[in-house]
Amino acid sequence: MITNKPTVFSGIQPSGILHVGNYLGALTQWVDLQDQSDCIFCVVDYHAITVRQEPAKLGRQILDTVKIYLASGINPAKSVIFQQSDISAHTELAWILNCIARIADLNKMTQFKEKGASKESVSVGLYDYPVLMAADILLYQTDIVPVGEDQVQHVELARTLAQRFNRDYGQVFKIPQAVIKKQGARIMGLDDPAKKMSKSASSPNNYIALTDAPEAAAKKIMRAVTDSGSEIIYEPKKKPAISNLLVTFSLLNGINIHELETRYRNKGYGEFKKDLAQEVKAFLIEFQLKYNSFSDDEVKRILQDGAAKILPVAEQTLKKVKNKLGILILSS
Repeated sequence: MITNKPTVFSGIQPSGILHVGNYLGALTQWVDLQDQSDCIFCVVDYHAITVRQEPAKLGRQILDTVKIYLASGINPAKSVIFQQSDISAHTELAWILNCIARIADLNKMTQFKEKGASKESVSVGLYDYPVLMAADILLYQTDIVPVGEDQVQHVELARTLAQRFNRDYGQVFKIPQAVIKKQGARIMGLDDPAKKMSKSASSPNNYIALTDAPEAAAKKIMRAVTDSGSEIIYEPKKKPAISNLLVTFSLLNGINIHELETRYRNKGYGEFKKDLAQEVKAFLIEFQLKYNSFSDDEVKRILQDGAAKILPVAEQTLKKVKNKLGILILSS
């Protein structure tokens, strides 16, 4: 599977609701990378269980996440799609990396501070998941990690741990590089442009789910908050709400923001939002036709084939790591 092209690795947790922000900020970038890179896209189910999941729902969400990958344009003939828990080397390497990681490394992680640093009841897994993420990345000798701004710090930890291991035990790991999409990396909430659109948001008015009924999604656009004044211009600091909607409109239909500003000059928010609502509605109708075209059995075969294809790469890296550590490998 692996060629002389750069290797790309990324993944999404099968938890919560995947939304237009995930599609525009991550999935479209993944699709663009497929022809120029060796792409490995994981459903990171072990990351999902750092907070409690309903067992009856988790399996369903794993399959649905893959269907969203496929509907977005991820092609299993070009990219590997697999389930994290199918390859035990992820957790095995994570334990090894835990033994070279430092408490000081993890205490720097701002996402943990935001999600639960002050709660004694929070799981150890939530605290430690950046190390598992590092293992995910390093296991496949990854060159490029497409991420949002909020995950760059975790890629930096992967780089730190790779460099530390290579220095202390000998060269094994490539040093990965985070890549952030220039436009659309952070699609903000429809109800609060100061906060990122989030699949864990308490209000469904924050996001447009990729599985929302198209009519319901259009209504969410019409209810989206706007800024004072009436000018439809891209000024993220002065007009964060309308700027966010302009980015969304631009990415959905391919018209650049300057052209949109010209089109809606001297027109009101109502007309702009009405047109954006129709754009979102049309996008979801087409997306959901693709999403619903994949059967569960087809998805399971894709996951099994992906794991089989990528397993030798994971095992080779893990074997090198163990050899450097002096761990005897007695089984074949």
